[in-house]
Amino acid sequence: MLRIIFSVVSALLCLLLISLFTEMPFRFEEKIFNLIVGTNIYLPFGLGILGLFFAMFGVKGYIRLTLVCLYIAGLVGYLVIFIMATVGFQEP
Repeated sequence: MLRIIFSVVSALLCLLLISLFTEMPFRFEEKIFNLIVGTNIYLPFGLGILGLFFAMFGVKGYIRLTLVCLYIAGLVGYLVIFIMATVGFQEP
């Protein structure tokens, strides 16, 4: 039962992390983006690592593999965006 709870929490955190990469066609997703990134620019890294931790202890099988792969892709994608925003857009 505890593994199922870990998988559900991990899936919810995964939806929050992946929602940062959507085009935000609705006002609801824009509010989620402002809530996550507006609070602290490092918060998506914390959500990703916390969700990856929950995914490691979740239900075994394809669910765990899918969640771990999504978290790794999400963290790498946000890392690229974070480095571009903090280092790449500075004026010389």
